[in-house]
Amino acid sequence: MKKIVALVVSLALLLSVQTAALAHSGRTDANGGHNCSEKSKQKGLCTGYHYHNSGTTNSGSKSTSTKSSSTSTTKNASTKSSANSKKTTSKKGYATVDITLIVNGSIVPLDQKAVIVNETVLIPLKNMFDALGATLEWDQSTKKITAYKGDTTVELTVDSTAARKQDKALTLQAKPIVINGYTMVPARFAAESFDAVVEWDSQSSTITITTP
Repeated sequence: MKKIVALVVSLALLLSVQTAALAHSGRTDANGGHNCSEKSKQKGLCTGYHYHNSGTTNSGSKSTSTKSSSTSTTKNASTKSSANSKKTTSKKGYATVDITLIVNGSIVPLDQKAVIVNETVLIPLKNMFDALGATLEWDQSTKKITAYKGDTTVELTVDSTAARKQDKALTLQAKPIVINGYTMVPARFAAESFDAVVEWDSQSSTITITTP
């Protein structure tokens, strides 16, 4: 019986000491804590600045860590968004544009929208040369286009600014390119190669071509 009583007393003293350590006297500041008094230090109840609500000064560190993590997450999200943006940005090198092509007073339907490269309007080669009454030849191995009309021969090559009219070498302002299976050529060069007159109306985006 004495042993049981002694055990109960010991437990009571232990709980009393722990309770005192968590709730000893002393005024708290706006943060709910205060500096440990000399008496409390001597009793082993606390050391330095502490809280009475079981908190510790480490809470400030946790807040900083959370803020840092949040900042890091924001930066990572921003970087990822930027990377996705760059990844989805087109590098075609041209911009599509709505163009009306009129040849000898008739509107010519375009199989592929016109594009602008180096401030030069490119339109489907076949639509243009058919409207001009020229005959076309295509060399798949060299990607060379040859157009004939009367005594005039014009040669162009896809992805090359080099061109020829009869035996005269010429340099195009923009390379012929292939878009959706259609070969696009500089409209003015194609028309003037066969001595046609070319007019451009920027307000209506209309190319008017008149053949001799």
